[in-house]
Amino acid sequence: QTEAAELSMLGELGYDATTLGNHEFDYESAGIANMFNEAVESGSPLPEMLVCNIDWSVENGNSGLVQEAFENYGGKEYVMVEKGDVKIALLGVFGKDSLACAPTCELTFLDPVESVKETVEYIEANEQADMIVCLSHSGTNEDESKSEDEILAKAVPELDLIISGHTHSYFAEPIVHGDTYIVSVGEYGQWVGDISMTQNE
Repeated sequence: QTEAAELSMLGELGYDATTLGNHEFDYESAGIANMFNEAVESGSPLPEMLVCNIDWSVENGNSGLVQEAFENYGGKEYVMVEKGDVKIALLGVFGKDSLACAPTCELTFLDPVESVKETVEYIEANEQADMIVCLSHSGTNEDESKSEDEILAKAVPELDLIISGHTHSYFAEPIVHGDTYIVSVGEYGQWVGDISMTQNE
């Protein structure tokens, strides 16, 4: 119920989208299914729920319960939003360490990098996106070779922005790889992030 209230709160605050984190699985499949269903029943405006790397073809335990509730909520791999005259593709991804931190999770996840790459290729082929933003619950690490969102930025250079969660990191300035910016604003709502990006030619 608390997590359903969090989704309702995000919607009331005007957030466009969110993604799954490992703590959504703390109360097992029934808990996450209840979260989605109760959020819908609340009648509140809700943020889009975006995850591109769930493998729904694998049934495990009560994973079907989660799939049904995810679909009831209107969960998607990506969504297009318009801000002024800028068309933005938003997609979500669930990281490898997130899965390791969710022992009761009964969902199966595909490789985050490969899934983001495929989703971005689909977006570029089918949408008129001026900007592509990834909401990631993968996180960063001081060891760049273990820093999931930095690995993602280098592997999928078409991403303009990665909004990074999971590792509770706080960056005063973005991490930049090529033309991809990675931002993270710490933990527990202590900070609100703000970044201004200008479209080039």
